[in-house]
Amino acid sequence: MIIKDEQIEVLKPCIENIAELVEKGDVQEVLNAIDDVIVDNILGNNDEPDEEGIKLQKIYDEIDKQN
Repeated sequence: MIIKDEQIEVLKPCIENIAELVEKGDVQEVLNAIDDVIVDNILGNNDEPDEEGIKLQKIYDEIDKQN
């Protein structure tokens, strides 16, 4: 799996076990974890993502393209 250190650092506060997920090497598990956080963000903001949600969506898209 291709994931940048900067991406992992941004995800750490949102996904406690991101390092373990990355270590497993299953990109779909990582994407699912990010998606869960994005959905929670959207639901917590009147069905619209805030700045954090937009940043997470960008990282999701980057990781998807990298793999």
